[in-house]
Amino acid sequence: MITLTTQRGAREVRNLPFCYICGNRFEVTDSTNYDHVSPESIFDIPDRNFPLKLSVHEEKCHSPMNLDDEVLGQLVALIHGKQPSERNDKLKIDIYQRTDTGVPMASFTQRNIELLLRRWIKGFHAALYCEPLVADTKFAIQTPFPSCAAKNGHFVEDPIKEQHYKFVECIKRNRIVSNLDCIETNNGKLRYECVWDKLNDNSWACIFSINLYDWKDLGDINNFQPRGCAGMYSTPSGVAPKNASKATQLEFSIENSDPSDPSDPFGL
Repeated sequence: MITLTTQRGAREVRNLPFCYICGNRFEVTDSTNYDHVSPESIFDIPDRNFPLKLSVHEEKCHSPMNLDDEVLGQLVALIHGKQPSERNDKLKIDIYQRTDTGVPMASFTQRNIELLLRRWIKGFHAALYCEPLVADTKFAIQTPFPSCAAKNGHFVEDPIKEQHYKFVECIKRNRIVSNLDCIETNNGKLRYECVWDKLNDNSWACIFSINLYDWKDLGDINNFQPRGCAGMYSTPSGVAPKNASKATQLEFSIENSDPSDPSDPFGL
């Protein structure tokens, strides 16, 4: 089991020999910078110590992400009761009225949250296993934010993905037996947990969860079912890192009181 939960541990992975975003090894002539994983702007000031920072190519990989960081930072900052000024507002949240109930509903369409989270997961993988994720890694992520599709002028809710409940149960089952690789930073406000399990074709995939400020309640919990953030990723090789934790094969029951929230301790 790999744990990265101290400032010393975070410093030890700060200077990996590759860029976690593109996966390429650094050359002597490369201009590099440190990137916060997750972005510093997301955290309240007391929670900015200690962060996870990883080396990246400064211009090619880091600079294009700055606007994404700012947008996501403003979105999560709503947890702290902070709203951007009208001049600096990057969220562009719109208010719609549900056609079935007439209830007002806020809509955020500026960024695909799932795509932004893939970058974080690349960083977490690099920090835990000291190797980059390849470009054609496949992801399946359930974010904590409900989503809808517009059809014929109406909004149709996207259901929680069925596999999400299996991912949540896998995380909880392995947490009970202390069998999760883990990163915890930023005054304990960010926690990433994962374990590797075999798919039906015998290839390995990483099952993970991300908890940021208990953000399952940041979505519209009045109109939609709250859900935590969990998912999986798999590489073309189908091989798990040598030092990664493998999912327990023990058979036992758990009292999974909230099957959509992986951060619910032990499932009790």
